Amino acid sequence: MLSIIIALLNLFIEIAVSFTVVVPADPVVAHVGSSVILPCWISPPETAEALEIRWYRHDFNNPVLLYNHRKIQDIQECFRNRTSLSLRSDQSGGLKDGDVSLRLEKLTFQDEGPFHCYASGDTVYDSKVVDLKITDPSDPSDPSDPWKALFFTLLICALLGLVAFILYKCRDKLTGKKPAEENCEGTMEKLIKEVVEDMTMEELRRHAVEISIDRERSHPDLTVSKDCKIVRDGPEYNHTGEGFPYELCAFGAQRFTSGRHYWEVDLARDNTPPKHYWLIGVVKEGSSASKHRSAVTASAGFWFLCSDGPNGFHSNTDQSIILSLNPRPERLGVLLDYDDGQLSFYNVTERKHHLTISSRFSGSVVPLFNPGVGDESPLTILDCPEPVESAAESNTACVKMDVCPQKH
Repeated sequence: MLSIIIALLNLFIEIAVSFTVVVPADPVVAHVGSSVILPCWISPPETAEALEIRWYRHDFNNPVLLYNHRKIQDIQECFRNRTSLSLRSDQSGGLKDGDVSLRLEKLTFQDEGPFHCYASGDTVYDSKVVDLKITDPSDPSDPSDPWKALFFTLLICALLGLVAFILYKCRDKLTGKKPAEENCEGTMEKLIKEVVEDMTMEELRRHAVEISIDRERSHPDLTVSKDCKIVRDGPEYNHTGEGFPYELCAFGAQRFTSGRHYWEVDLARDNTPPKHYWLIGVVKEGSSASKHRSAVTASAGFWFLCSDGPNGFHSNTDQSIILSLNPRPERLGVLLDYDDGQLSFYNVTERKHHLTISSRFSGSVVPLFNPGVGDESPLTILDCPEPVESAAESNTACVKMDVCPQKH
């Protein structure tokens, strides 16, 4: 009889402390680069302060975030400094109310997919899955933002107006009433050039300078060519695969304290795909690279554009800029305007302006290169020809030097 009473008592205790983990039935949708809360709570409501709360993706033993013994014990490296437990709404009482929701910041496309919410007590546990969908705010096919529809409507109207203006300019030639005073094809080319192109190659290359790599300051695991123009990850470098290798940097031998300076970098070899991993920009002389993204900021003397494979393109500005570059650049042009405090990036092959970073430079700055890891193609610094008047000659590709230039 006593054993039956004890068994019933244990059963009553287990029933009394049982709970269920609850999450939304629909996927949570958020834009890349933004923040999001993945809701998860315990039902019936009870304090979760003494429970183990584990958020994980595919591996239970490698949690995104682990809360235990009334504090956060562990956060996965790639989610460090951008994840925490949060309130699912303004009315939530937090852990005291059983709210164990997860907040994610600076979202990347790599964050998309299932997140497991696991809660465990002494005698009971439960888990559910929250599905996270990441959208690209620059993708015109994404209908979630009503402002996009307005933007593209206005864009279409502007293009129709442009076509109407061109037809008006060429109306005499089109109707055959009298010889046209203007060349229609020339008018079209001029207008499109004014709308599309930011700066011609001729204008950029007027500021071309010779750039080479300072071997003494290069990361020891980089392989640098004899002419100091080609750099790639060395065979001895052991990349853990956790994030971009920001420490794998090479520094230019040239120092700039004023004026405009332009150089180009080749990101693809013949018959090979363009590089997926690279970092290109400038750095204040004397600054040291670090493997942590939080240490290579503009305030620390770094200004760059980074291609991080499937994570896309981003700047390291205080308000990080996420870019959607299509096609992937095969040759990147860099214009440093020291006096005006601007660093601009151009797709040389497509003749397009990608990004301008505004800052205030002080002291000497030097070019910055990082070839990333795992790409078949190296990173090659090119030397531009002198500016010429002929449009055909101005499209001549920059070439490599046969000797290693002296440091300045």
